Amino acid sequence: MKKSRAPDLTQEVLQQVLDTLDGWKGKLTWELLLDAVEELSGHRYSRFTFADYPEIANAFSLRNDSLRGTLPRNRGEPRDERVRAALQRTERLEAKVARLEAENALLTEQFVIWAINAERKGVTMDMLNAPLPKPTEGTKGAKNGKRAAAS
Repeated sequence: MKKSRAPDLTQEVLQQVLDTLDGWKGKLTWELLLDAVEELSGHRYSRFTFADYPEIANAFSLRNDSLRGTLPRNRGEPRDERVRAALQRTERLEAKVARLEAENALLTEQFVIWAINAERKGVTMDMLNAPLPKPTEGTKGAKNGKRAAAS
């Protein structure tokens, strides 16, 4: 019997995966992440699907490195539920900030590469900053316009 294929990752599922990684505690493996995402989304994705998305792969590596560097806590947990919730939220947000900073560094590096390559090809700043053409009537976006032109 053939296994049913999980649907393509939507932006919503992608964000769920990143949020799950941001709040992850304890041992982190691809298999454990896939289990957690299956519980959230109801679909079983493969490690290879997640690895195809740089945001997930980078967030996974960053979170795994972060978790390896943390020492076990010996201090007691606060008794007040609100304080515990605030501490958990703070940890999640700090993990998210670290992930976004790493992602921003990668995007900045990509931008520098593009800028240098554009300069080498004679592309000017005016050319790069030119406004995009407005879609013609009857098309809802660039994709539809391209399909109509290709037909």
